[in-house]
Order: sequence, then structure tokens, then C-alpha cells
Amino acid sequence: MKLPSPSQENAGPEVSILMTAFNSSTYLAEAFDSILSQATSRIWELLFVDDGSTDGTLAIARQHANRYSGRIRVLVHPGGVNRGISASRNLALRYARAPLITFLDSDDVWLPHHLETQASLLDDMPHVTMVYAAAERWVDFTVPFHEQSSRAANWGSNYIPPLIPRGASVGLLARGELLRWFREDESMVPCICTVMLRTAAARMVGGFCADFRGLYDDQAFHAKVARQYDIYAHDVCVARYRQHPASCCARARLDDQIEQKERDKFQAFLSSTQGT
Repeated sequence: MKLPSPSQENAGPEVSILMTAFNSSTYLAEAFDSILSQATSRIWELLFVDDGSTDGTLAIARQHANRYSGRIRVLVHPGGVNRGISASRNLALRYARAPLITFLDSDDVWLPHHLETQASLLDDMPHVTMVYAAAERWVDFTVPFHEQSSRAANWGSNYIPPLIPRGASVGLLARGELLRWFREDESMVPCICTVMLRTAAARMVGGFCADFRGLYDDQAFHAKVARQYDIYAHDVCVARYRQHPASCCARARLDDQIEQKERDKFQAFLSSTQGT
């Protein structure tokens, strides 16, 4: 772990890491370790939101916060209730102090170069608001996922999915380009654990849409950013996105009716997005 010197710490954080969790005690320590193992001297803060967990998630988070006092802040919703991913990310965004924000879900892990790679790109390209990169889909199922959902029949092994549509080019995406991709293929969403963007822009677009509690929350947020700002797609793998049966996406997708309802809601959201 490479921590800044005390004199650097006094300057305040350069990157705010937003993490939300619900009953993630099995994976949480691994996610924390991947943050602490970042090969960077940049000053970061972690804003951790417990979304009403009933297992040991909150205790694990507080242990880490006590160990790394001043670097990790633990937040909960009033009354300790569960409010969903979007509301939880918005709570973390409210308290972010750094000019850049990035995301790590509690069951995913970063590769050691994530923070430095993405922050350096934004340093070098002041006209770009958001950067994203590739993530390895990391299959971690004790029961083969294709036995639980016909939609995931091809998710039998780890893989890195396409970063952009066939025929497109990585690099700078013109304003609205990512939004057009969503309309053609909703799978072209940037993996949230690879995204870094300017905090002011995230607040300017209103943060995450509270209507999306566990599915399409990322897509809706990225659509709002893509409508107003330039984005850069970086063709390097910076994270591992864990797929497992306890994740909110996996649970929702076991019910085709729930998934279709959320998909229809997202398509309606895209249709209502004008000006691209």
C-alpha cells in the first residue's frame, strides 16, 4: 500500500471513491484490499455507504475506517434503511470532497493501476469529463449461472467484453455518442468500476436516478453524463467485475418479469432524453 506523506494529506483528497454495499460481508475485505493496493501517490478518500445490511458488512467497514482514520468514512441512511444503489451513491456523492470521483462496488476489485491510469487521463485531457475502461467479467458462481437464468447461458467463464460497438473506435467520444450506443445496444454501458469523472459534472447532472434501485442505474447515470459531456474510452483493463448469484443484478435477473420491467423503464428514460 502506497500512502501519501502527512504533508500531502493536508492538501485534501484528489479522488473520492464511492462504494455502496448491501450484505456484502463475503467480498468486502477483498474490495477494500484492492483500494489499499493502488499503485499511486494520489490522495484518495473512500466514502462507504451501507445500504441497510443485516450481516457483518457494516462492522467490517467500520473496522477499516478505524484503521485508516481520515481516509475512509462510513455513511448510513437515516434509520439504517435500505434505499437502493442510486440513493446510496447519491449519499456518497453529497459528501465527496475531491474534484474527481470513481466507483467500486463492494463485490468487485480494482487492478493496482486503476486510480493512477484514470486520473492521469483526466489530468491530460481537461476537456474530457469522464473516462472509462475495460473490466474483466469475473464469474464466481457456486451454481452455474446458466442453470439459474437462461439469459446468462454464455456466462460460463471469465471474459473481457467489447468496450465499444463493432466498427467504432476507442478514444474520445463526441458528446451524445455513448447515448446513441445505448439506444442501439444497452449492453454497451461502461462498467461502473472502471469509471472516473469530474465531481462537478456528476452533481450538475443530478447524480444517479433514484427510480433505478438495482438494474439500469449505471446506464441511466451514464446517459445523463453522455448527453452533456465528452467521454473517453480507454482500451485497457483496470478492474474485475464479479458476477455471482447474490448480486443485486443476478437476483433481479432470475425473474424475467422484473428484468423486463426495468428494461422498459430504462428504454422510456432514454426516449425522454432529448437534445442528442
